[in-house]
Amino acid sequence: MNKLDIIQFGDFQTPKELALLMCNIVRKYQFNPKTIVEPTCGAGNILITAQSAFPEADNFYGIEINPEYLNALKENMDMENVHLFNQNIFSFDWNSIEDTMPDPVLFIGNPPWVTNSGLGMIDRNNTPEKTNFKGLRGIEAITGKSNFDIAEYIIINLVERFIARQAVFSFLCKTSVARSIFQYISIKKLPVRFCEMYRIDSKKYFNVDVDACLFNIIVSETAEDDLKCSVYKSLESNEIVSVLGFSKNMLINNLTLFERYSGLIGKSHYIWRNGIKHDNSKVMELEQINGSYVNGNNETLDIEPELIYPLLKSSDISKPDYFIRKFVIVTQKAVGQDTACILSHSPKTWRYLNENRETFLSRKSSIYKNKPDFSIFSVGAYTFAPWKIAISGLYKKIKFSIIGSLGDKPILVDDTCNFIPCNTEEEAIFIVDLLESEPVITLLNSLIFWDSKRPITTGILNSIDLEKVAVFLDKEDLFIFYLHHNNYVKEVNNQPMLEFNY
Repeated sequence: MNKLDIIQFGDFQTPKELALLMCNIVRKYQFNPKTIVEPTCGAGNILITAQSAFPEADNFYGIEINPEYLNALKENMDMENVHLFNQNIFSFDWNSIEDTMPDPVLFIGNPPWVTNSGLGMIDRNNTPEKTNFKGLRGIEAITGKSNFDIAEYIIINLVERFIARQAVFSFLCKTSVARSIFQYISIKKLPVRFCEMYRIDSKKYFNVDVDACLFNIIVSETAEDDLKCSVYKSLESNEIVSVLGFSKNMLINNLTLFERYSGLIGKSHYIWRNGIKHDNSKVMELEQINGSYVNGNNETLDIEPELIYPLLKSSDISKPDYFIRKFVIVTQKAVGQDTACILSHSPKTWRYLNENRETFLSRKSSIYKNKPDFSIFSVGAYTFAPWKIAISGLYKKIKFSIIGSLGDKPILVDDTCNFIPCNTEEEAIFIVDLLESEPVITLLNSLIFWDSKRPITTGILNSIDLEKVAVFLDKEDLFIFYLHHNNYVKEVNNQPMLEFNY
């Protein structure tokens, strides 16, 4: 396969040097498998290496959809007690071999590094059955969390199917996949003794810049109440760089940091929001040139200013001093609001939107389906707050920015940013003071996974109760004052100020 095909299919064949390191890690558990199984075995370097590393094993199984890989494997491996299947892993009948797989069993391999939607665009016949296999809520599935990695699907299904066996699961995968599986195991309380992650140099072994690891799962008879996952610096190192955990329904990046201020976790009256989402930047986002608005297609527009608002993006608020370089057309004040009224008060804007109707209809996200014409998302009264505290969701640093208004228009942020709406600049300064305190920064660093595509999420930000932070910092009175004068705060279970202990 050429490099483009390798990346598209997530088909990274494991070099023998890496396969040997994988087997050596398994051997340190004093685990002596009788059966070794490699799903999606490819050219078989891992299976070949395992045959030498575990000579006491009785049976070896390899499953692979590509017949050319299997032919190469047969030429390079001692085929005694080796069973190869030229089949699709997603439809493979495990019942056909399960009775011939004596314990202990080692499941080992390197499943494709590609998502189900990405693989589906290339080969629609080699994808898992469309199913909500992780039980996602409707909104999570709609907004993209249902687009899972193929490796995640394969490993979770193997673990759940063979969880009652004496087994070790050892797989190369993206670190984000390993974390997602660890979280799934923790939520489901599967009987796992412990997990380990060993960072690998994907550039060295696969010539790609991807955060990847060897992820090992060792099962037990009962589930651990506080399952942990040690993260090692590398396959060759015994240094543990962090310990993952799952606590308060959250995945923890660093348990040591988290436990210092875990008492500050809770629901806050101040709610972090996503910035405005429209998925049509060339039409909706404008620049002001020589006093006129120009869209992303370099067209000078003649439209009313009423629906045009100043806009900041992640690249703007990440800088020390932001300036307004973009504007955005806001077609709704709330999600689902009828947009037909634009015709009466802004007819030129209505005409412009209709001229570009096809670009709105071509938006891929299903959140716009069955919604009014030219709908947007993540919009509400909070969007138009005169002051905001914003942070980029994409950049690899914790930096809070206070954003005000431009003239009589509040400055908005796009969907790559998160923000808290405030009534006054003084309130925003006070809340930023809480956010930049040592306890909050420590908690955020314990929760954020910086190698994620969008490391700073509203879920993480909203997990910290600013009321508790204010009490901890002896600033409760001022917090109550601003809280009671904020038009955008949310009741939290109708509860008064909370009592808490550390």
